[in-house]
Amino acid sequence: MHARCDNQGRPLGSLLTGGQVSDYKATNALMKLPVLTPKAMLADRGYDSGSFRLDLLLCGILPLIPSRKGCSAPQKTDW
Repeated sequence: MHARCDNQGRPLGSLLTGGQVSDYKATNALMKLPVLTPKAMLADRGYDSGSFRLDLLLCGILPLIPSRKGCSAPQKTDW
């Protein structure tokens, strides 16, 4: 279950995918919801992907996603 929420944690939409599907693959559908573009995206380690981070930055969205454990080049997450 994937959800897109506002900055108060209120759900704006959700999507159900199979358990074997990588978390960040659901984001395209969630980002197409007819709501304002966020300034930042807070997500868990399941969304850690260099290409996903780059896509967010190109859309003007700051990724706040911790790196996966054991990552050779961990990203600094400014909470």
